[in-house]
Formats: sequence, structure tokens, C-alpha cells
Amino acid sequence: MTLLDRYVGRIVAGAFGASLLFFVFLSILIDMLNSLPKYMDNAAQDGTTGWGLAVELLAYYASLVPATIVTVTPFVTVIACMFAFARLQNANEVVAMLFTGRSIHRVLAPMLLCGVVAGLGMAACWQWVVPVVAPTLTNAEQRIRGQSVLQENLVYEVRGELDKRLSVQTYDPVTRTMRGVSMLVEGTLALETTLTEAAAAVWDPQQKDWRLEQGRLVTNRGYVPQAWLQRSDVTPAVLSQLATNQIDLDLLSYTSLLELAELRSTRADVRLALHRHLTLPLSNVLLLLLALPFAVRYERGSRTGRLLIAIGLCAGYTVVDITCQNLGQHGLHPVVAAWSPPIVFGALGVVLFGSTRS
Repeated sequence: MTLLDRYVGRIVAGAFGASLLFFVFLSILIDMLNSLPKYMDNAAQDGTTGWGLAVELLAYYASLVPATIVTVTPFVTVIACMFAFARLQNANEVVAMLFTGRSIHRVLAPMLLCGVVAGLGMAACWQWVVPVVAPTLTNAEQRIRGQSVLQENLVYEVRGELDKRLSVQTYDPVTRTMRGVSMLVEGTLALETTLTEAAAAVWDPQQKDWRLEQGRLVTNRGYVPQAWLQRSDVTPAVLSQLATNQIDLDLLSYTSLLELAELRSTRADVRLALHRHLTLPLSNVLLLLLALPFAVRYERGSRTGRLLIAIGLCAGYTVVDITCQNLGQHGLHPVVAAWSPPIVFGALGVVLFGSTRS
């Protein structure tokens, strides 16, 4: 990168940071203003003090920040780059760069790089940050909304050469703890039938198995102590999916969505969420290709109209994306629903960006 690239990059980075803080703060403020009366009513019913409610709200909104970031980042990227380019134009620095022999596409290259970095950051946040704070977010949200965290009476069955039936009395998704665990394994022969019982089981992410408390393996010859459930296929994501068909798929990582898609191959919403985890980071670049050509102007006069057109195109992308998402859950193929907006608007963005004149 040249000196001019680093100069433009610093301006874009500053605008991106300011825009991101503004959007995250605005999202949290709107949610708090809309939900605070309900939170206070639930706290009064539970006997929670004002200080206790403040601590719970702080933990909730702190864990909500990563999920908010992956939602608003594409719009933050567009707005930051638009403001950065407007600053350069107001200072007549764009014309000076063009006089050095650079094309307008070369001038805008650091902004497109910002879109690529923002998309990679979204993907990394979805994979490694959001799933970590998701249990805390779910627990805090359910507590301040007066909902129960525990999931009761879960049953998971696998049919095959050996039929396996796992029964759980209660499951806590926050601590990843099962209580009242019973797993029956039935074979064609009586010798192949076993029963594993435990007072509790805690998920061990390193062993990728459940550590049993007071566990024992019962056979026709008696019973022996059992330390592990030996069911790595029954992950916490699987248990959460058993409890409800309306889990928040936006809080799952790419790995968890892949596992869930294999277990529930008939669920269109899971496949749609998996593909949207790919298209949303990509939209950082696509929206820039749509918006930046309207920010470039050399004539005198107001640029409000061109900015409104750019914002309208971004809003149109969002509307089409939401519409396709709804259609993907009601008959339209998930791949078509997820990838149609990026393909259509991406092609339009490439044409508009390529026709930008220096």
C-alpha cells in the first residue's frame, strides 16, 4: 500500500469506528427504551432490587454487542466509506489524487478493502465470539423477561443396528448441564441391551462428550461405574434444538449450523441461515459497489439526491433480502433465497462501479 492508500485507509477506519459505535449505541438504546418497562415489571414480581436489575441489564447488553455488530456492520461499512469519500471531496483531495495519474477505482480501492476486512471480521465474530456469549445472552434475556431457562423432558432417539434413546429430565443451556440422564441402548440380542444412568452430566468441550456424575452402566450382568456418556453426537446445540424449533439461528456458529443441517436436513430455516451466514459478510462489498458510484461527483451543486439514491439502493437490497428470506421459509429453495439478492445486486454493483468515471 502506498502513502495515499494508508492516508485514505486511516480516514475510512476512523469513520468506520465512529459509525459502528453510533449504530451499536443506537440499537441498544432503542431496545432499552422499548423493553425497560417490561424489565422493571418482571424485576418487581421477582423481588429484584434496582441495583440487581442494573447488573443484569449490563450483562445482557454487554453480551448483545457482538450479535448487534454482525447485524449492522454492512450498513456501517457503507456509511463510513460514504462519509470518508465526502470528506476527501470537500477538501478537494480526490482531484489532487486524480492529477497524480490514479484512476477513481484506484482511489476507492482502500474502501473496498475495508469492506473485505469488515466481512472477514463478521465471519470471525460469528464463528468464535457470538457462540461464546450466546449462552450468557440467552440466560440474561430470559431472566429479565421473566422466562424459564431450563429445558425439560428432552428425548433424543437414533435408529439403527443399535437403537439409542436418551432421556433428560432437565437441561440448562447456560451451564450445559443435564440432570436425570437415562440412555437405553437396545440391540437384537439381550446381551446388547444396556442402560446408562446418571444424576447429572456436564458437557466437556475438550473431550466432546458428557462427563457423568454418579453414572453407572447397567447390563444383564449387573452394573459398573461409568464416567462418560460416550455420545459425542449429542452436542449442546442438538439439545437446544430438541427443546424448540424456533431457536435463534443467528447466534449459532458456522460449525453448529453445519451440524444442525446434517441432523435436521429437512429444515429449510437451518439451511437458509447457513447460507445467509455467507451472504451477509459478502454484502459489505456488494453494498459498497452499489453506493460508492453515487458518492463520486465532480459537478458543483448539492449531492443530496445522489446520496439518497445510494441509500435507496441499500434499502432495496435489504427489502429484497428480507423478502427472499421469508420466501425461503415457505417453499422457495434456501440456496435460491439466500443467494438471489447478492447475485442480482452484485451484478448491478459491478456495472455501476465499473462505469464510474475519473
